[in-house]
Amino acid sequence: MTHMLHSIFRVLSSGKLTVLVFHKVPQQVHPLATAELDLAGFERVLQSTLRLFRVIPLEDALIGLRQGTLPPRAACITFDDGYPDWLTGVVPVLERHGAHATFFITTGQFDGVPMWHERILHAVAAAPTDVAPIQLLDVGGPPIEIGQGPARRQAVLQLDRLMKYQAPDLRERLLQQLEQHTGADVGQVPVMTAESLRAIHARGFGIGGHAVSHPILRLCTPDEAYREIAGAREALEAIIRAPVRAFAYPNGVPDRDFSAEHVALVKRAGYTAAVTTHCGAATRHTSAFQIPRFTPWGPSVLKMDLQFARNLTQPSRMLAEPQEHSRKVLMVAFHFPPQAGSSGILRTLNFAKNLPANGWQPTVLTVHPRAYEERRDDLLKDIPTNIKVVRAFALDAAQHLSIRRKYPGFLALPDRWSSWCLGAMQAGLAEIWKERVQVIWSTYPIASAHLIGLCLQKTSGLPWVADFRDPMINGTYPADPLQRRMWSWLEPLVFQHATRCVFTTERAADLYRARYPQAADKCLVIENGYDEDAFLDNLPSRQGVPPGDILILHSGIIYPKDRNPEQFFVALARLVQLAALRGRTVKVRFRAPVHDHEVAALAQQHGLAGIVEVAPPIPYRQAIAEMMAADLLLVFQGSQFNTQIPAKIYEYLRTGRPVVGLVDKTGDTARQLRKFEGVALADIAEAADIEAVLSAWFTHPHADGASRAFNRAAIQSYSRKAQAVALARILGQAAGIAAGRPADVSRADACTSASTENTGSHVVPRHD
Repeated sequence: MTHMLHSIFRVLSSGKLTVLVFHKVPQQVHPLATAELDLAGFERVLQSTLRLFRVIPLEDALIGLRQGTLPPRAACITFDDGYPDWLTGVVPVLERHGAHATFFITTGQFDGVPMWHERILHAVAAAPTDVAPIQLLDVGGPPIEIGQGPARRQAVLQLDRLMKYQAPDLRERLLQQLEQHTGADVGQVPVMTAESLRAIHARGFGIGGHAVSHPILRLCTPDEAYREIAGAREALEAIIRAPVRAFAYPNGVPDRDFSAEHVALVKRAGYTAAVTTHCGAATRHTSAFQIPRFTPWGPSVLKMDLQFARNLTQPSRMLAEPQEHSRKVLMVAFHFPPQAGSSGILRTLNFAKNLPANGWQPTVLTVHPRAYEERRDDLLKDIPTNIKVVRAFALDAAQHLSIRRKYPGFLALPDRWSSWCLGAMQAGLAEIWKERVQVIWSTYPIASAHLIGLCLQKTSGLPWVADFRDPMINGTYPADPLQRRMWSWLEPLVFQHATRCVFTTERAADLYRARYPQAADKCLVIENGYDEDAFLDNLPSRQGVPPGDILILHSGIIYPKDRNPEQFFVALARLVQLAALRGRTVKVRFRAPVHDHEVAALAQQHGLAGIVEVAPPIPYRQAIAEMMAADLLLVFQGSQFNTQIPAKIYEYLRTGRPVVGLVDKTGDTARQLRKFEGVALADIAEAADIEAVLSAWFTHPHADGASRAFNRAAIQSYSRKAQAVALARILGQAAGIAAGRPADVSRADACTSASTENTGSHVVPRHD
């Protein structure tokens, strides 16, 4: 029977998300609120839910819905308002059954103002037996009898109906009149505490906003509504010290309790999703800001099953949301979450996140996750719900078309993922037509992204911005003759047909201005940078290194040839022999270097196995937290990469920690690092130079406050938000040129911040 039910619900729920909503769940039902679901009743509903559905976190479910990866029979559990007995009641029940839930909190109670309907319940319950009927001022109608027993239950219902649809200030006056009439003390109404909210969050449950005072938003002025919506988010984030991304509309019925105007206010307040109380299931066509919810009421298991089934087939009411007046850009990018890889992921993701605030609405055209060698889901949550992501069919020749990782060379033209070209071009043309795209943007590496951009440009005639980041053909790269021949064919075509070509360093742009002088004015610079959101509310973490020890950290890829740490190991071994470490325990950690065995073997060869640690990848925010806690941060950049700047240096500099750059001192990385204080440079190929710099640092290991303050101010122009401003300007310039308007952006206007390197959170070689 269970198997048959699973099969039925698998079919009914395909591509759909069921979201349940509950409110107060007391141990025992209050005598004046007998319609409430008590804790035992909630557990019965939960058991029926788990029998039919797979309960997952709301945030994960919304990502899956948007990405087309929602598991079958998916459901979420939510609670509204905020009650003091949640922590001792529903939370243990949820934990016992292994079920996640999101709690939407009304924040006014943290300032000592209980939920308005709880005040009604308390006032009526506190009334003396001989209390007279109450005639509420300003609202008219007959007096309300309070009486005894059933009469009091009826009074609670009447008062609740009467006050629900009053403007907030009038409702407050009515509540005070009721409390004065019955002699109730509002200070005796139990409220949730900030400590219990933090405890719920610490136990892994989600937290969302539910306004400050739980008004009907349609009865508020726009300013009042925004303060209610945004104020709840600000208060909650201050309490739990974590982002609050979802909102629940008070009362929550579309068009009756809130309008499209309030949906826009929720977006403006910084939420990425919102839930209603209209029945039905969400699909990929459902707005992320109008996710429906319902409550199965039973009472029997069979009736609950039927209610679940009916909810899955019931259409959900959705308000028409105003169309964004942004211009549209199609972003062609191989590197995108959930890939675990280079900083190209962060570059594209942060452009997509920040372009809407600069007048451009992106659609990201990328590959199916199967094409990624390594995947990590932590950055999926950073994709805004208003960003459309289209994933084309793709295979990796090395994974899917090889025998023992060997495959014919033509399958790697222009790269191992060429299989996505046809599907991406079809999907891209469909998006161009459907979304009325005005500019195409593609990013290298991978080279096939520029091939797709080229084909879309030639087919559609739209302007095209080609984001090279680093030189495409450089020195001996690519080494494969067939690949090099094809790239040599592709590269000049890009410069012929692209409206603008963007690089991450001025030296790389100059190289191409010299290589293609007829297109020199197309070459602009947007350097890489850092994501300020990754630092907000992020606490330093030494990841197992005691506070008294010295943690020296390199986060990201080590190339044994061009970022060779051997001379660093020679210098470090020499300092150990000279006892220059002053009796301190030192841990040199290489976080996610990719070439783990080579790094470990070099450390062993130089007698540093007890000091050097090769550590595995960790999620991005954790990698940032580790940088924030390090005593010294290392950069390796050999002469082969003189036209490139590792993106991690901007994250390093944003931490305010000391940095040692082991570089070619004539390269762009050295040039950039010299702009900042508290940074020392050594020749990557000279052990004596490295030894001198390290010895000086061990003598004076801490950067002073003035250096940190200077760097903090200087680094701000390299934020990803600043880069998005520069890209928006370039997109506007490209669109203007296509429309026959003169260019209005100089080369200097486009410059912000640096290159294609990853942090220790993700590890995939920079080139395929």
